[in-house]
Amino acid sequence: MLTIIKPNVSHIPSYLEALQRGFHDLPIGTRHIDIQKKIEEIKNTPDDFLNLFDDSDARALPYLLPDQTVAYAVPSKRRWIWHEHYKYCGSISLRWQNNTTDLPPHLLGHIGYVVAPWVWNLGLATNALKEMLKLAKEIGLPFVQIVTNLDNLPSQRVVIKNGGILISQFTKPAMYGPKLALRYQINLDC
Repeated sequence: MLTIIKPNVSHIPSYLEALQRGFHDLPIGTRHIDIQKKIEEIKNTPDDFLNLFDDSDARALPYLLPDQTVAYAVPSKRRWIWHEHYKYCGSISLRWQNNTTDLPPHLLGHIGYVVAPWVWNLGLATNALKEMLKLAKEIGLPFVQIVTNLDNLPSQRVVIKNGGILISQFTKPAMYGPKLALRYQINLDC
């Protein structure tokens, strides 16, 4: 059975195992040495790691984008995609700014997700997005926008199955490597 969870200390070993297997939910361009540092950081201060899963005050530290641009945190909720058999299967996050539906330039969509390759094609992303949309509605967003790469057909199917409507095709900013992408919108006011 699949669910999205706000993890606790008992869930961390499954996440660390995924990191050690080479799968991560860290920013694109994260180097192997940085993944190893993250593993040690989580082991040494698990509570600090877990406290940022509900970050309505944007307390997370700035981070580097692939082009080394510094990105600052916005309010967010992050959850792990969890399956009773596979355990940690990926992550899904909701980002927003208070009193607006706009996002800063370094965030292309309100929701982002990543699913481990060993559980692809099991419907986990579709169900995780369905659950995250409930959280987006709870915080008062009238809609969310989600961006997929033009060639990411599985992700496009996930968004469409959850009511996504294509609103534009665009070229991603240089900080993400200029690739063609699609922007979908899912209305939450229904």
